Amino acid sequence: MNKKCVVLQKPINSTALILRVARSFPCLDGILGDWNPQKFDADVFASMLGRWSSVERMAGLFVLCVWNPGYAEDQGWKFDLFDFVGAADSSNKAALQAWMDNPIWP
Repeated sequence: MNKKCVVLQKPINSTALILRVARSFPCLDGILGDWNPQKFDADVFASMLGRWSSVERMAGLFVLCVWNPGYAEDQGWKFDLFDFVGAADSSNKAALQAWMDNPIWP
């Protein structure tokens, strides 16, 4: 008899998913620290971008575009792949590549 083992995991909500995307970028992981909102608010997250370096801002814009591409476009939050690849270090480029290999959509 062949039995399949099913592992049940706690469902991950959309806030946890987008924070996972954000924290996958080493440049954002340290900045976000203990920031763990109950509900992700794109406008609050975007308001934090002004204090960040250019690569951190680009990674943040990527997160906002993953969160809700239509809303990001309406707000003028644009992620430029070529700018990011030209400016980011290898660990942050690897985070982007990992997402592209296995995208997570909240």
